[in-house]
Amino acid sequence: MRFRAVDKTEWVAAAARDVSAGGAFITTPTAEPIGTQIELELVLPTSDQVFTLFAIVRWVSPEGMGVQFAGEPSDVLLELTDYFATLTV
Repeated sequence: MRFRAVDKTEWVAAAARDVSAGGAFITTPTAEPIGTQIELELVLPTSDQVFTLFAIVRWVSPEGMGVQFAGEPSDVLLELTDYFATLTV
């Protein structure tokens, strides 16, 4: 996955963990400040489709940043929900 602040052009390679329909933890040494709006691109293991998500940085740690997804289209949320459902079976 990769991310960038919405006011920047440079993408930063990162990893996501603890992903849910509401948000994620982004592992990165270059975390954005709390309150920053970011754009994420990720590919789920069950799809070749690149998903573009917008989020707001809610907290920062030395390992990365916690983000809350904001205003996601319903098709993206459905795909995320379907993927997470496969993890609990």
